[in-house]
Amino acid sequence: MNDQLQKFMFNAAPVRGEIVSLRETWQEVQTRRLYPAAVRTVLGEMMAACALLSANLKFDGTLIMQIYSDGPVKMLVVQCNSNLALRATAKLADDVEADLGQEMPLAELLNRNGQGRCVITLDPSDKKPEQQPYQGIVPLSGEHGPLSSMAEVLEHYMHHSEQLDTRMWLAANDDRAVGILLQKLPGDGGIVPHPGEHDADTWQRVCQARVSSWQHAFE
Repeated sequence: MNDQLQKFMFNAAPVRGEIVSLRETWQEVQTRRLYPAAVRTVLGEMMAACALLSANLKFDGTLIMQIYSDGPVKMLVVQCNSNLALRATAKLADDVEADLGQEMPLAELLNRNGQGRCVITLDPSDKKPEQQPYQGIVPLSGEHGPLSSMAEVLEHYMHHSEQLDTRMWLAANDDRAVGILLQKLPGDGGIVPHPGEHDADTWQRVCQARVSSWQHAFE
């Protein structure tokens, strides 16, 4: 199997989802530069996430996901256009590759001094005169301190920038980069129901069911 992205809906729940598996594109990125294992994992997860978010774009253009880091990785960039063509790169600080262990926590890798941030830019290809790309920026820390995974970073972004209840599961190894996105649909009038409304339990059950089946993504 090569690159695949599938959208789905739950008939009995106000939830939509997507699942992506990148093999050919992810392996092509790895042929261009041999990244340390910790960097490779994060970059693969970003590629899967970028494909998931780009699949919902309602314009002809490009989504650019950037991580600006104050750790040993200085910057990670993934770009995805409306046709889901992906590009990715990472910039490391000088002379750090030998120190980047496979088990290095995300906060140590990207947010060592609490200054790391995630920037997502939506750049339409048919911009009107003087129209600027839309850009959202969030820190790599939440209310309770540094975020521990790329999925948490992007859930944090969606909550603060898009104000949508979103859950993501991301993973990457040498072979594939995969991801799952679940998003609560707006209720009547286009308003996302607040947590106390009747579908809150359904949302939690759907997320819990997805957690239990996430292990099959690499099978």
